[in-house]
Amino acid sequence: MSHDQTKKILSNLLGYFCMLIFFSLTTYIVYIFYSAIAPTVLEEKQYGKFLFHFIFGNWLAINIYFNYIMACFTSPGLAKDYQHLARQYPTCKKCSLNKPPRTHHCRWCNACVLRFDHHCPWLNNCVGFYNHRYFFQFCCFMSIGSFYATIFGFREFQISRLRIQLFRHIDAFYKIPDILEVLGVDGFVTFYIFILALPVACALFGMSCCHGHMISQNRTLVESLVNEKSDDSLPSNKKTRMDNWKQFLGVSTLYEFVGRNLFPSTHKPKGNGITATNYYDGNVNLLSNHDEHGSYASNIYNRISDNYLVKKYHTELSVWNKPQVLSREWRSIVQTC
Repeated sequence: MSHDQTKKILSNLLGYFCMLIFFSLTTYIVYIFYSAIAPTVLEEKQYGKFLFHFIFGNWLAINIYFNYIMACFTSPGLAKDYQHLARQYPTCKKCSLNKPPRTHHCRWCNACVLRFDHHCPWLNNCVGFYNHRYFFQFCCFMSIGSFYATIFGFREFQISRLRIQLFRHIDAFYKIPDILEVLGVDGFVTFYIFILALPVACALFGMSCCHGHMISQNRTLVESLVNEKSDDSLPSNKKTRMDNWKQFLGVSTLYEFVGRNLFPSTHKPKGNGITATNYYDGNVNLLSNHDEHGSYASNIYNRISDNYLVKKYHTELSVWNKPQVLSREWRSIVQTC
């Protein structure tokens, strides 16, 4: 068995274990809500509280499960499936496939991933062009759900068992014997699951903020770590933060944002992750679409000017007399010409 195969097996085992932990803990919390908290609230005839927790809790649970499952089982976009559109790009040193811009080789999956962000063991999958939105939305909804569980669920669970909130969060460190005696073994386990939700919420909130900052800059995690700039950061292709968010989320209006991002949606990002100048323009060719009302000659000129190699030529021409600052990508293209 080769080293790559061993690494792939270990990666899958770790991924399945992380998925098992996620589904076990989240499903258990949902079970506690329906088996303990909801009946108590209904017995006390607090219908407003029940309606709030029922609507808000189920909305969170549906979005958490949906985005997690989609992030796990949606292919991030593999370069091997798009070689017919990437023949003009340099080849990967590890898998010998053509690598479009912003494509990186994942050592765990042993594959080149389009717009690679990172390999996530909790998803048992890479985060790339086609599932990055699902991953980010999962982090956001999961952080909200964890805060919701550790604040409201923590309190309502004690009320359902003791008719009063007897313990605070800080008591989890100082009153362990008392908690076990009062709540019993099953209540003790549930109590600390709600406590565990607090650090999980803080970690996911911080992760969501970091990824949100990178999305605003149109960067992925690996690009931020190695300080690489995407081709969209060139002066002629600069976009505002709002444009980057619209492109990433796949929306144009507030109405689309509500329908596509606050509720489950399987809409795919625009484009194919191959085009160098705009990864979201929905263009399967390496030429951009222009205004059809222009003259025939001007349209031809614009299409030629938007070709990736022409743009790279214009970008590098200003530093042609300084070979040491030419990009590695341009050098490899010149060498293959």
